[in-house]
Amino acid sequence: MSLPPYAPTSTRAPSQARFQGSHINLDEPVSLYNTSQQRETQESLAELYSIITVLDIVEKAYVKDTLNSGDKDEYTPMVLRLLAQYNTLLKNSEVQQVFGSLDQFKKRYVLNVPRATSRIEIGVPATVEHAVNMPALSSNSTGTGTGGAGVGTTSGTGGSTGLGGPGGSARAVAEATGNFITVMDALKLNYRAKDQLHPLLSDVMTSVNKVSSKEFEGRARIIEWLIKLNKMNVYDELNDDDTRQLLFDLDNAYKGFYTMLE
Repeated sequence: MSLPPYAPTSTRAPSQARFQGSHINLDEPVSLYNTSQQRETQESLAELYSIITVLDIVEKAYVKDTLNSGDKDEYTPMVLRLLAQYNTLLKNSEVQQVFGSLDQFKKRYVLNVPRATSRIEIGVPATVEHAVNMPALSSNSTGTGTGGAGVGTTSGTGGSTGLGGPGGSARAVAEATGNFITVMDALKLNYRAKDQLHPLLSDVMTSVNKVSSKEFEGRARIIEWLIKLNKMNVYDELNDDDTRQLLFDLDNAYKGFYTMLE
């Protein structure tokens, strides 16, 4: 006895009546947007998709150590640029509303990007998070501008031995000092929002890593603040207690940084 076919053909012809009242032109392409604003939003979502995908590829290559020698020096600025582009796109309220959360976006477009997810949540490259030594500038260089002024201000703390510390050129130490002073001054000037403070803290850790990859007292707390700020919405602000605590932790890390150089 033969088995019936898996999907027998229907013996009923489709009724044309149901299509007679339809005004849809099946030959006309479907547009994703009707206005310029909708077009801008769709293009921004496409950019976000690309950024997340590329970031995951870069993180995977970094973890597996498959980056070329030249690309390894580009890892940190590349990730910083991708994270900045990601955050800039999400500052648009229309894009943010359609994007939702990162988890919602990944689920909607079936994205499996665990490394990019982790890096976006932390908000800084792995080289900053884990104190990997950054390429330092020439030891013959001298600090100028804001950084140079910072070194002059704190010469009593760091002293001449601080500038000759492990892996730290005069210019690299000056840059780190200037960045510490900048973010502390920003807090004293009532900077509270994520988009104001996160880039400044990121600059601190990036410049510190150019001096030395050694751990020092207070460094871990700055990383914790970076992660906390990154999890906030763009326009969220720190309250007075958090601001006071962050200023205290920065001052503690600043002293620990110079102690490490001695």
